[in-house]
Amino acid sequence: MIARRLGLAIGVATLAASLVYLFVYLYRWEWNRALTAGVFVIISEVALVGAGLFERLRRIETRLAERPGPPASAVAAALGRLEETAPPARDHFAWLDVRSGTTNVFVPVLMGAGVVLSALAWAVERLAKATARPALEHRLADRVAALALPEDGLLAVPAPEPVSADVALLLAPVRAASSPGHQT
Repeated sequence: MIARRLGLAIGVATLAASLVYLFVYLYRWEWNRALTAGVFVIISEVALVGAGLFERLRRIETRLAERPGPPASAVAAALGRLEETAPPARDHFAWLDVRSGTTNVFVPVLMGAGVVLSALAWAVERLAKATARPALEHRLADRVAALALPEDGLLAVPAPEPVSADVALLLAPVRAASSPGHQT
């Protein structure tokens, strides 16, 4: 009881403080803070309404638990009336009954047609997979061939020698290291 009242007091205080800050932030044109305060207002409102509903349901449940149950004879009489007025049980598969005298073949024909169409779709898929792959791979190879590197390399002519002696000096260690007789 004390915890419930303490929770209610905290919820009301949160709601009041959030409302005060919401109006303060709106007055100061601080929109982000006003949105945050508004979220806290909504959260505290939902919490208070939920607490009120739970309290109301608890009271109803307590009243129902304290109320004495009906006598067994009244329960038996009500059950008898319900059984008398109950609709007849449905026969969901009446079309399968040979005593019905009708030839209801709609569902079996529909199911058979579904099996035949599924088998036909499977065959078409297998045929398409077997015949389409070579054509698709050939078309893909034609499209990718345009992206291939040239056969004679990226440079059609050999690279020119550096003109400056400074550049030759800088490249000398690289050429010496790449020569076949060089050992490191």
